Amino acid sequence: MKKILSILSFVFLGISAALHAQDPRDTLVMYAKDSAVVPETEPTVLFFQNGEKIPESIWGKTLLISKTKKVSKLSQLLKNPDMMLSEHVLADLDNDGKKELVVNNFTGGAHCCDELLIYKNAGANKYQEAVRLYAGNVIITPDYEFSYSLHEHFGYFFTCYACSYSDTSDEAPLDVSRLSLLYKNGKMSVVQTDTEFKSIINDNLGKLSEQPYQKPGDDPIVDDGLRKEFALNLAAYYFTYGKNLAATQQLFNKYYKYPDAKKVWTAFSRILTAIRSANTF
Repeated sequence: MKKILSILSFVFLGISAALHAQDPRDTLVMYAKDSAVVPETEPTVLFFQNGEKIPESIWGKTLLISKTKKVSKLSQLLKNPDMMLSEHVLADLDNDGKKELVVNNFTGGAHCCDELLIYKNAGANKYQEAVRLYAGNVIITPDYEFSYSLHEHFGYFFTCYACSYSDTSDEAPLDVSRLSLLYKNGKMSVVQTDTEFKSIINDNLGKLSEQPYQKPGDDPIVDDGLRKEFALNLAAYYFTYGKNLAATQQLFNKYYKYPDAKKVWTAFSRILTAIRSANTF
C-alpha cells in the first residue's frame, strides 16, 4: 500500500510540477487554507466520529484481503506509521444488510493527500478491498453519497492552487467541480445526471470560450484560473458520461480555440489518466 500510494502521489504531484513551479504567493494562501479548523458539523467528520468502530481488542483477528488477494490484519493497517492519522467506521453503505469497513487516512503534505478505502464484508471478521478514493476533500453525506472534488487534481492546472476563474455576473458559469458517487455491491459509480447537467457544462464552456486568450509570460503562473475552469468542466463531463475520451475531446475542440490547445489537452488527458489510476470509480 505504501509503495502504491507513494507512486500515485509522485505521479499526481509530478504532473502539477511539470505544469508550473509553485508560486510563492500561493504558499501563503495554501497553508492558511489547509490550517482552517474543520467545523464539527461537517458531515464527513460526523460520519467517522459517530459511526460504529471495530473494537481494538479484535483488530488482530480482523482480516483484510487486498485487490491482489494478499491477506493482512486490521491491526497491521491501523497501526502502520503511515496510517497514524487514519480513522475507520462500519456502515451499511448500500443498505444490503451487510456493513462495509470504511477507512480514511491523511497521508500528509500540502493539498495531498486523503485516501479513503472501502472494504466489503466477506464473512465473519473478514473484509475484501473494493474501492479506493485518492486525492482529498471527499464529503460523505448522511445518505452515504460520496461527493468527490476534482479541485485537488487540477489545482495547479496552468495556474496557482489558490487561483480560480472569477465571474461575479448573474450569468457566471455554474460550479460543476464535484462528482456524486454511490457505493453498491462492491463498486463505486458516478451518479448519472439528466440532460440538464450536460447543458450546464456546454453553457459553462461557451461562456469560458468568450474570454480573451492569456499568453504565457515570464511568471510561471499562466492565467487566473481560466484553463483550470475549462478542465474542471471537461473532467466532470468525462466522468459523468461514461469516461468517453473521444466525446470529451470533441467538446474541448469545440470550445477551446486558443493557440495552446494541443498543450492544454495533453496536460488534461494525463491528469485524467492519473485520476483513473488512483481511484476506483
